[in-house]
Order: sequence, then structure tokens, then C-alpha cells
Amino acid sequence: MSHVNCPNLSLLLRSVFVVSVVCFSSLLPRLAFSETPYTPAIAEASKEGEQAIQGFRVPEGMQVSLFAAEPLLANPVAFCIDEQGRFYVAETYRQGKGVEDNRSHMNWLHDDLAAETIADRLAYFRKHLKDKVSDYALEHDRIRLVEDRDGDGIADHASVFADGFNNIEDGTGAGVLARGGYVYYTCIPHVWKLSDTANEGKATLREKLSSGYGIRVAFRGHDLHGLQLGPDGRLYFSIGDRGYNVTTKEGKHLFRPDTGAVFRCNLDGTELEEFAYGLRNPQELAFDNYGNLFTGDNNSDSGDKARWVYVVEGGDTGWRMYYQYLSDRGPFNREKIWHPAHAGQPAYMVPPIVNLADGPSGLTHYPGVGLSDRYKDHFFLADFRGTPSQSGIRSFAVQPKGASFELTDSHEFIWQILATDLDFGYDGSLYVSDWVNGWSGLGKGRIYEFTDPEHAKAARAAHSAELMKQGFSERSTEELTQLLAHVDQRIRMEAQFALVDQNALDALQQVALTSQDQFARLHAIWGIGQLGRKTSSAVAGIQSLLHDSDSEVQSQAAKVIGEAGFTAAAPALIELLKNPNARVQYFAAVALGKLQEPAAVAGLFELLTQNNNADPMLRHAAILALSRIGNTDALIAAANHESAAVRLAAVVALRRLQRKEVGLFLQDADPLVVLEAARAINDEPIPDAVADLAAVEITADMPDALLRRVLNANFRRGTAENAATVARIAADSNVPEALRLEAIEELNQWNDPSPLDRVLGRWQPLENRSPIELTGIVGPIVPDLFQSSEKIKEAGTGLAAKYGIKAAAPQLAEMVVDTKRPVDVRVASLNALNKLGYASIADVARTAIKDQQPALRVTGRNVLAKHDPPAALPALEQAIQQGTTVEKQGALATLAEMPLPAATEVLIRWMQQLVQQQVPAEIQLDLLKAAKAKQSPELDQLIARFNATRPQDDPIGGYLETLSGGNAERGREIFYGRSDTSCRRCHMIRNNGGEVGPDLSGIGIDKDRRYLLEAIVAPNKAIAKGFETAVLAMLDGKVLVGIIRKETDTELELMDAKGTVIRVVKADIDERASGKSAMPEEIVKQLSKDDLRDLVEYLSQQKQKQKQKATSTKHER
Repeated sequence: MSHVNCPNLSLLLRSVFVVSVVCFSSLLPRLAFSETPYTPAIAEASKEGEQAIQGFRVPEGMQVSLFAAEPLLANPVAFCIDEQGRFYVAETYRQGKGVEDNRSHMNWLHDDLAAETIADRLAYFRKHLKDKVSDYALEHDRIRLVEDRDGDGIADHASVFADGFNNIEDGTGAGVLARGGYVYYTCIPHVWKLSDTANEGKATLREKLSSGYGIRVAFRGHDLHGLQLGPDGRLYFSIGDRGYNVTTKEGKHLFRPDTGAVFRCNLDGTELEEFAYGLRNPQELAFDNYGNLFTGDNNSDSGDKARWVYVVEGGDTGWRMYYQYLSDRGPFNREKIWHPAHAGQPAYMVPPIVNLADGPSGLTHYPGVGLSDRYKDHFFLADFRGTPSQSGIRSFAVQPKGASFELTDSHEFIWQILATDLDFGYDGSLYVSDWVNGWSGLGKGRIYEFTDPEHAKAARAAHSAELMKQGFSERSTEELTQLLAHVDQRIRMEAQFALVDQNALDALQQVALTSQDQFARLHAIWGIGQLGRKTSSAVAGIQSLLHDSDSEVQSQAAKVIGEAGFTAAAPALIELLKNPNARVQYFAAVALGKLQEPAAVAGLFELLTQNNNADPMLRHAAILALSRIGNTDALIAAANHESAAVRLAAVVALRRLQRKEVGLFLQDADPLVVLEAARAINDEPIPDAVADLAAVEITADMPDALLRRVLNANFRRGTAENAATVARIAADSNVPEALRLEAIEELNQWNDPSPLDRVLGRWQPLENRSPIELTGIVGPIVPDLFQSSEKIKEAGTGLAAKYGIKAAAPQLAEMVVDTKRPVDVRVASLNALNKLGYASIADVARTAIKDQQPALRVTGRNVLAKHDPPAALPALEQAIQQGTTVEKQGALATLAEMPLPAATEVLIRWMQQLVQQQVPAEIQLDLLKAAKAKQSPELDQLIARFNATRPQDDPIGGYLETLSGGNAERGREIFYGRSDTSCRRCHMIRNNGGEVGPDLSGIGIDKDRRYLLEAIVAPNKAIAKGFETAVLAMLDGKVLVGIIRKETDTELELMDAKGTVIRVVKADIDERASGKSAMPEEIVKQLSKDDLRDLVEYLSQQKQKQKQKATSTKHER
């Protein structure tokens, strides 16, 4: 256990002070950015940052120091370091105060899914928020400039470089990059280029490089970010799945409203292009030494895992934002899109390398100085999980596997820090920004410096810091060519750019052709590529490198030749399609697509044939090339190609070209080709081919993914013939139950369809749909439905009721009284009879009231109350007095619906008892709801009297009626299925769910209902042991920092960063500070009291004993 003397501990626990905020509504004329009078709430200086170091788990021998802390910075989302060693920190103060999350606003979900422009988003903000929309402009995001002016290794000065990012439509300022006197900043809806023209430490010139990002709200944190300078001299950046509708400076339209993407452009914003898409939230980007781009992409909060993605040009990694609102995440889970490459995976997408991390955020690549040789070409990824105890920085490398990669040497590098971003300084140290705790920002923030003293000397010997400070513009061509072989990746790249600025083609060509240093050759090739994008002939002199003995040299030469549009190299590139190295084949194919070379089609088909779908990345390169070449005749003719791999690729290429001829492939002999064609038509979509998809002959053994799309095509077509097709599926006992239920639901919605696509959840309203008569279509299948599984029977009763199939009434009446049937079917049958206006419904209801099944008795009383209220009233009173819990709850709900004054009197009597605390806990919520629904002055007074008795100092005082009486099955659905709560994103029950928070499989063994409720409504009052960080000030002046593993009334067990466990007597503690729970405090806003009660009930029943997990006690190597 580490001990630190701390005589001024009172600073540690000093509360956050709040200062006044002065701002102007964005509805008024805005002041100049640099003059915006904004002073956010920031914590005062304290010793917390220094003391937190004791809780970090770091590699042996690594030194840690605090570089900067509040009040010099707060709420750091991202940061960068400029050539002079100054830190630019992107701070956010708008989380939940303008930067919103659909989970907190499910009432506007359809508006969000329908939005296609920033104006659309602003319009529905105003529609739902009305005058309160101006509150979204109160807080700002901003950039802080943090400096170490005296050179002692500790920041001593901070100033606001730029603020005023507080328009109603603005997002989180989540990306910052300083280079060459400019600061690039991403803040939805704009990419900014800022500069300090007066050299005063603040941005005096602001230019929007591009706009139109973030047309939807989606989830908080899915912002515009990831700024990175590529080895091609272009600016790369990313957006989460908030979508984009951008018009470039050249007038090109970039539009995808439903997914995340990576973009690139020149440093002046010209030639902006979409580089890759299909991502959920790629917060940061990083290039390796070979020019390969990678990102960590977040999971969908449904038990899936985050993805480590090789980001390739034109790549679609498969995510669409509307999947988030499907309980099972639709195709993302059903079709295993998030899984690494495997047979049968959708061919339109590029699979991830591996599933890695839970909350990927900051990302950097090791530049080559500061650490041991083990970390050559390693990545460092911040894994942000909302609490320090479960968060930290992972390190790993990749090695080639075919045209893609596989992971190697993956381990926890630094742990128990809530890192948001990280970067290597030019001094070789790793700098890490610390959010401190929680999700919304505490007005605190730190930057720590991690130094490997053993290798710091080598870092200093590389002179990276001096070289960067001095700059490169005045250096000679000879010196710059030598620096292309520098050990530091950043120096190599700056030397490359300087040579390009000098137009030193001959020097670059000499290095590319003759150098013995591989990295120098690659940088020379990339520099020539920069020149080649301006003048195509600049790459002519490196054509011979297409035949080089180094496959990486071949690959990068092919890449830049293609980007330069140098068509003379096409024959050599076609020949490279046969190269034994998959990476060479990949880059040759992409280059041929860039050249739009018609003669390459045959070679690309042969590449696909030989690959035979074994390497998805090679397949992608060929598809991309074929779609760019655009020979549609050849692609259509490929329907008769002997290779199924070629036919599959042709489908995806035609999908990219939006060609209706993709429907020809629906008749293919290979089921994977047929399925891919169905995906193209339904998912893209390609409306002109929907009729072809609807006409596909349905078989019982048809894959789920295909049958869903065929059903959906018929549903969208909407004719009587299409309805008959869907009805046949509903009635077919050979079709899987889930798909029969889908068919039944489609029939239910036929004349009043949801605006959401039934497969994807995409906003796709069926305009001008003409209703059709369905009674004659549904009626004949009802007997078949009633002879099927119990779930089909239950769904069938609702269908019969909806379309007035009166002929079904006798059989429904039989099912009500058939005690051998599941009660759900019997209940559904009784409700269906009621909707059908069955003549003897009151008699059936009376019979149901006498049944052995409580649920049927509840429904019987409810139906009887509709047809014979006076007769139902005594039965309802008796149920409240003597019935089961579900009967009592049902009776109260029925009384709330009855217009009889006598029903109100019953509720008044029970409310009087509630005020006297004489009502069973399991029906208190139901009674309060019934009393409120009646809108009776006397009942309203009784509700107020009851509320006055609630304990004011109890965090769950306002929710006590939710402790008992819940429905565990509904609670399970909330836990696993609700996208607005996302419980399973962090918690696991019986090996299903995430590992960010505690495993709840046995939570009901030793935790009572009060604890469970408090953990939801006031999470910081009951943080699970093993997840609570603590700083303990002891009476002897020492400080202990660690994670609380166990606690009793008299002592606690603390585990420090090294895994050492120490027992601490509570009487010896002077003061104690605890971290916040990772459980979002606002989650209770997404839950009704019924939801809370059901969730508590479900969790209280989790009593599976868990095996003790081994605790890591050392840094993982």
C-alpha cells in the first residue's frame, strides 16, 4: 500500500465551487467569439490530482506526475500538443445541457429518425422544447490553452483559446489538432480552422472548413472527433452515428443520415470526401508506421463487444443508427455484423479485426521514442467505462493477416484511470487526460505524464522536441531527406511534408528508389503521392517500385499511383492482382478502381475467383474497384459467372451503383448470393427491385435474414396478393415461430403501417398507402393459427379480433375455458371475444372470474366491468381484499376506468388507508395511479396528504411504492431490451451482457430491495464493492488510495494499484473521499415507476451463486 503525507488534506475534500454563468442566447446577435463572457463552473485547486496517482496501475518502473489539473482545465474530452509543447484541451460544459441523448428524449425519437438536415433537428428541438430551447445555448464548449512556461514539467498557465461554441445545434467539441500555426477543431455541425493571428493565445480568426455534421441526436458522445494528420498530408476526422449532410467546397454532396464515418480533406478543407462509413462511434483515429488507419468503434449496448477496425477506403463496417432502437439490434446482432470475419457474414461490409474494449475513446500510435522496443508499432487505446476502477489504457499491436490484420501483444498498459485521450509528447512521455469520474463532467480534469526513465534518454537523444520547435521550412533538402529515416514517426512525416513544400520531387524519388531504410522509402513514396495528386506525372518515376522486392513498397507505390490517376501504370497494376502477397493485391485493386480502368474487370473477377471469399478485405477491394469502374454490363452478365464469389461481389457492386438489376441475382443457385441481393434491395434500399424481392418463392428452410426481407418486401408492396403471401407464411407450420409471428404482426399493421422499416428500424414511411380488405385474407388462416404453438395462438386471437373474424368466436370461447391451454392464450382469447362483440361475452367473463388462473380472473373482471359495471363492482372489491397481488393490481386498474361514482368511493376508502400506512406495499403504486387517473378533487387531496408523509431525507423516499409488486418478466425486458436504459451494456446476468459494471447474477442473494432501488435512483449512495474508488486520509497523516473491496461497520478492505489488499480500521480514518458511480444518475428519468418496480423485482430474483474471479495483482505483460 502506498502512503503519502498530506498535511493539507482539507483541500482534498473541498467541494466544487460554482461561479456565475453569463451568456447570451443564440437567438440574439452573437458577440465576437473571443469576447464571449463565459465563466463555467470549475473546481478549485486541490491535492486530489496528486493523490489519485497512488491508485493508478502502471508498468513497473514507470514514473507518473501530474502535469495539469483543475482549475487550469476541466472536463477534458480530447487534447493535442503543438510543435512548441503547448497543450490545447477540448473542454465540454454542455453534457445534458444542449448536448443531448435520445435515451432521455424518447418522445422525439421518430422526429430524430426522420431528420435529414441540421435544420430538421433544430425544428424538432423547437417543436418539443418550445421556449426552453434557448437553454441549450447557456453553456459553451471551448478550447483551453495550457502551458508550462517555466519549463519545470508542470503546467503553470492556462487561457481560453476559443469559446462560444454554444449554438442550439452545436455538439460536443471533441476533436482538436494543432499544427503549423493553426488549430483544427471539430464541434458539430462544423469543422473549424482557428488561428491566433495576434499571437495573444486566443483564436482571432475562425474559418469553417465544412458544415452539416450531426443531423440527428442519437446518443451522447457520438460526436465529430478524431482529427488526425495522415501520411498523405490530408486531414482525417470521424463522426459517430449522428449522420451528415454536407456540401463540399467543390459542390459534392456527402449524405448519410444514419451512420458514422471517417472523412478526409486537404488542410484548407478542399477535396473533402467520405473515406469510410458504417461505424457507430469511432472517437479517435491512428495511423501505423505503414500508413494503415485504425479506430476503436463502440458496441451497441446489447451484449456485443466493441470493435477494433482497420479503416479502409470505401469500407462499410455495417452499423446503422436505427439498429439501436430495436430490442435485439436487428441485423447487427442477428447477422453477426459486429463479429470478426467468419463464413457467411454479409459481403457488403468489412468485418472488424477483433472485438476489443468496452468504451474505446482516446487512441494514439507509438511514434518510436520513449518506450522499450516491445512497443514498436503499438497502439494505445483509452477504455472509458465511466468509473476509474474499471477504466484505463490498453496497448497492443497488429500483424498482417492476408490483406487485413490480427491482434498481438494485447494487455492493460495503465489501469484505474478514467482516461479520455492520450498522446505522446515530443519528449517521449505519454500524456493522458483524466475525466476523473462519471459521465457528465464534474468541473474537474487532469493531464498526467507517464515517463519510462530507462528509455527517456534515448528519447532525448532523438532530439524530436528540438526539431519540432525549430520547424522544418528552413532546413535543406539534404537534411530533410536524412530525416525521412528518423526514429520518430512524427519527424519523418514533417520532413516528408517539408520536401513536398519544396517540390523536391527528385530528392524524394532518389530516396524511394535507392534508400536502404524502409520507412524512409515509404515516406518518400507518400510525398511523391502528394505531388502526384497535383500533377499526375509526378509518380511516373516510381513505376518500377510496383515490382520492388519489398511488398510494402509495392503496396504504397500502387496506392499513390492510383490516387494520382496515372493511367499508364494500369497494365502493371493489373499484373499485380496476381501477386502472392494479399496486401499488394489489395492496393493494386483499389488503385485500378481509382483509375476506372475498364481492362481490369477480368483480372478483378479472377482475383475474386481465386480468393473465393476467404479474405473479406480482398473481396472489398475488388468490389470497390468494380463499382468505381462502373461497367454495369459486365456486372449484370456476372449473374451467369461460374464462380459464386464473383456473383456475390457483383451483387455488392451493383448495390453500390444502386442498380435494380441486382434483382436478377435473387434466382441464384447459391443461397449466400440470394441473401446478399435481398440485403441490397431492402437495406440500401433499391425501390425499383422491391417487386423482384417480394416475388421470391418462399421455402420453409429459407434463412431468417432472407425471409424477413421477403416478408418486408411484400408488406411494403401492400397489395391483396402480397397480403395473401404473408398470410400463407403466418399459417405455415413449417416456418419458424419467430417468422410466423412477424408475418402476423405485418398483417396487423397492414392498413396502418408504422413509419419504421420492419427489418432495419429505418424511418421509411409508406406514403399514400391504400387500405385493402383483409377479412377475407385473414379469416381462412385463423383456424391454422389456433392449431399452432401457444404464442401463435395468442397472436392469432388479436388478429382475429382486429379484422372482426366473427367465425372465430366459438373457437375463441372454447379456448377461454380450456384449462389445458396457457393462461396467456386464454386471456388473449377473452380480450378478442370482447373486441368482436361476442353476444355472450358477459357470461364468458363471469366464468373466467371463477377460474383457477389469477390472470384470467383479472381479465374476466375487467371485461365484465365494461358490460355489467354494477355486477363487476363487488367482484373487484373482493379481489382487492382477498385476491392475489396481480388480482389486486388489476382490480385497481379496472376501477380507475369505471365511470361509476361507487368505483370512486372504493378508491377513496383505500386512499384513506394509504395515508394511514395501512395498504400492502405491493399495491401502493397501483392505488396511487388509479387515484390520479380518476381526477377527483377528493382523491387528489388524499394523494397530496400521502406525498406529505414521504421521508424527505431518504434518497428513495419518492419511490417507496416501487419496492414491491413488480413483474419480473417485464423487468427482464427492461434490463435486456430497452435501448433507453441499456442495463446490459454494463452489467451481466448469467453470462449475458457487458462487463463494465458488477455482475448481477447473484445480486438478490445479499442485497435487499431497498439497496436495489437506491442503486438505480441514487447510484452514488450505493456503489458496488470492487467498483468504488476511495482516498482515505488517516489520522496519522498518511493517505491511502485504492478500490474498496469489502466494508463492514468497523473496517474496510482497500486494494491498491499493485493489487495489495490492506485492512483499514474506520476509527483511524480522518476524512474519506469516494469516486462517483459509473451508473448514469439520469437513468431514473428514463424509467416510469412501473418500470422501476418491475426492474427491482427482476433483480431481486437473481440469486445465482457466482464463482470468485481471480483478481489481477500485477501489470499485465
